[in-house]
Amino acid sequence: MQFDFTIDTYLKLLAKFEEKGYQFQPFCDYLKSPQQKVVILRNDVDKLPENSLRFARIQSNLGIKGSYYFRSVRGSWDERIIKEISNLGHEIGYHYENLAVVAKVALSLHHENNSSDILDLALLDFKNQLNRLRCIVPVETICMHGSPTSVYDSKDLWKKFHYSAFGIIGEPYFDIDFSKVFYLTDTGRCWNGFNVSVRDKVKKYQKIWNANGMVYKSSFSIIKALDNNELPNQIMMTFHPQRWNDLNYAWCKELIFQTLKNPLKKGLIRFRKI
Repeated sequence: MQFDFTIDTYLKLLAKFEEKGYQFQPFCDYLKSPQQKVVILRNDVDKLPENSLRFARIQSNLGIKGSYYFRSVRGSWDERIIKEISNLGHEIGYHYENLAVVAKVALSLHHENNSSDILDLALLDFKNQLNRLRCIVPVETICMHGSPTSVYDSKDLWKKFHYSAFGIIGEPYFDIDFSKVFYLTDTGRCWNGFNVSVRDKVKKYQKIWNANGMVYKSSFSIIKALDNNELPNQIMMTFHPQRWNDLNYAWCKELIFQTLKNPLKKGLIRFRKI
């Protein structure tokens, strides 16, 4: 029997992409010099940073480099791990959620801030957290954390400001041409989790991909699609390393947690009509 979201399956997935001639690039390298047949390898460190370090070591041993986006919260932020992943040659980026965080604090303090005030405060928090990360490692790109329980989308910060003012060269949701780059994410502990993802999706192009049958539930269906040469030449893949474990208690815990969480997220999306 085959089990998905194990380290063994992860290795098989990487090996199949390499077998089919794909290169792997961190997001910053793709922006500067994109390969023709490429996987933009994005890793979102939402929690359990030790899992991300294991991913980073696996990739390094295979001669692969990726991007690792760290949140500025205790469950993600680990300076030792951030430094070690950077020293392995991977890109470190900021997984920002400042608008959602600042709005939550303002609400808890019963501040009657208008939307402009909240954006200003969120930008200040973004600047402070980015500088905090840059005291550890260089940072060239950022990527939004979805904050599914918040009504605020932190990407809205850039409706008033622009991240280039802080020396940031890219944000995937703004700086990837998804008419050319296919997006796969393991949100929801599956590869077709766009129906249970609040914000980690590209709604406009997801409809086109669905209509073209480019929907893959499992890692094994992606491997099969690669064998059949069905995937485009340019892909961004987002992994959440906390979901990937050996076949043990942690693997079972994540399976149960996501099985219970996904229907709740789907209900939240329907309620908000996101």
